[in-house]
Amino acid sequence: MTTIAWDGTTLTADRRISSGTVTYSTTKIRRTADGRLIGATGDFGVCGQVLDWLENGGARPACQETDRWATALEIMPNGTCWMHNRDSRWRVEDPFVAVGSGRDYAMAVMALGHDAMQAVEIAARFDPATGNGIDGLRLAVEPVKLVA
Repeated sequence: MTTIAWDGTTLTADRRISSGTVTYSTTKIRRTADGRLIGATGDFGVCGQVLDWLENGGARPACQETDRWATALEIMPNGTCWMHNRDSRWRVEDPFVAVGSGRDYAMAVMALGHDAMQAVEIAARFDPATGNGIDGLRLAVEPVKLVA
């Protein structure tokens, strides 16, 4: 599967995908043109469709209504985190979140005060479905305009 972590500043993900007993590397997180950060975990074919949908809009992918599905994180430019699952979307109000097969390890690491990059690094040590390197995207904070 994978591990994706958000610490309030940075979205990180491992690069491992698998086909049977063979593993490959790929990028699972993206920055959209409007400044959102998105990432998906689950069935890799579905992940690609969900990431394309979150990036480009349009109708929710029909693949999410089958036995093959993905969980996605969508980080808005203001830092608000939304989790998308098979048939729902909800706001995550916690200061950090992780999804995927290594999420428990990643959540524990962030609860101990470490960042999302360290969380995925530790998850990769213990979760066999997490690995092949780590990608990270830092949220570009929108400047605050002061009114004189």
